Amino acid sequence: MYSKPAALLAAYLSTVAVLPAKASNISAAQADALQARMQSWLQGTVNPDAHLASPALQVRPEGDHYRIELPLGAPRGGQPNPVSLFASAWPLENGRWSFEGPYLPSPASFTLNMPVPAKNGKAPDSTIPVEYTITSGSGRSQGTYDPSFATPSVMTSNSQGMQIRAQSALTDQLTKIERSSSTYTLRPSGSGRVDLAVNGTSEGLAVVTLSQDAPLMEFSAQQTRTTGGITALSRDRAAVMVPAVVRLATGVLAGPPGPDGQAPAAHPLLDPQLLRTILQSLQDLASEFTVDETFEGVTLRFGTHGGAASQFRVGVGAKTDGGLLQASMDLNLDGLVLPDAAPGAMAELVPRHVALHPVLTGVPTEELIRWLSATADAKDGARPPGFATLLRRAGVSAGLDSFALEIGSTSFAGAGKLTTLSPDALSGQAQITASNFDDLIARVNAIPDLAGVLPLFVFAKGVSQTVEGRLVWNLAYRDNKLLVNGTDLSAMTGRAPVQGPKSR
Repeated sequence: MYSKPAALLAAYLSTVAVLPAKASNISAAQADALQARMQSWLQGTVNPDAHLASPALQVRPEGDHYRIELPLGAPRGGQPNPVSLFASAWPLENGRWSFEGPYLPSPASFTLNMPVPAKNGKAPDSTIPVEYTITSGSGRSQGTYDPSFATPSVMTSNSQGMQIRAQSALTDQLTKIERSSSTYTLRPSGSGRVDLAVNGTSEGLAVVTLSQDAPLMEFSAQQTRTTGGITALSRDRAAVMVPAVVRLATGVLAGPPGPDGQAPAAHPLLDPQLLRTILQSLQDLASEFTVDETFEGVTLRFGTHGGAASQFRVGVGAKTDGGLLQASMDLNLDGLVLPDAAPGAMAELVPRHVALHPVLTGVPTEELIRWLSATADAKDGARPPGFATLLRRAGVSAGLDSFALEIGSTSFAGAGKLTTLSPDALSGQAQITASNFDDLIARVNAIPDLAGVLPLFVFAKGVSQTVEGRLVWNLAYRDNKLLVNGTDLSAMTGRAPVQGPKSR
């Protein structure tokens, strides 16, 4: 039976394992050679200083293809491994490969030692065993792989009736996905680089979480769509970074077994050297990263409170240009309904459309990575100084590239940003427009509980300008003064502007 998490592992294994040349009839000697190569790579990736018990990975000849099996979890007390991933690989012409899998049996159960959630701002120092059970109805995972990266490598997968249950002494979570499909594509992109593209959909997503420390949480979405990619990914940087990530995750999730096979009371969760390797690999790792996920028909309930939305979308992107980081996010929410939080007339003030596009530009990448590395080396959760100074460098800009808000018949739109002129001075500008603003004032005026905020709406209208039937607010901030449509608000209130360092 097919498992989507296993498919993700397949995409990773297929891009790094070194496979032999084409063979029309697979011999036992060829299978042994492939097993030795993959075993060596696996050991070097998980822990180069440890000896993986043989046979941790098995490769057998099956006619014109190889049968590959990777046990999950460590055998204890003479018992065999609880579950294994298995896949098949066919050698093709020109060194290319066709593969199917990996698959998990259904149901498949295994245990991971997960970090205990941090409390009081401190890093977790212990783990708790979490029992995972994965079941699925049907599905398939297959693809082609070119080790030379001269041609595209593609993997497609689909599944039906997937369920993942995670149980521990603290939480019990059940995830269900009725149907899902995904495609991963690697394309050559210049010397030593590839482009990775991801496209996936799912239907009938539902997550239910029971916890000792929190109320019942339920989330569902009728459909989800995911797109994303990495542009100009450095294969050399990834070859260093990915094993470090695997080793770091292995140290966090596994840990040495405690008495009677229980989870350890405490062990180092983050290896500073591995974390430093990961951060250093980020330099020139890729030129751009994007991911965009849309949820249709969303419901969310936390305890006795809940709400729904017709659509929620979140997108994240980052790229480097001339050694400077540019990061952005897209947030869109439509058809929001909050029956518990907004009963009666208050429901008319719930936004029916929200769209935000925050951006951050001009952050020097090398300095940011140095700060992150220093943070990773800090002891006892301390954070080295310097991040605020980093963001105050001249030329760093943060703001909203655009935003939109609709409440009833009233709509707002605008954009704005703050730019650092020096470590001590900021400059900002923004424009906000509104249509049918009087309708919003009437709605607020009709709700007695909002009588205290009504003067704010009246004041906002008073300092606005009318342009083609819309209210406009032009905001500017400089020399510690805020001006709206050219009017100094501190002067309007009879207060002198706050004195501070002047911009130069």
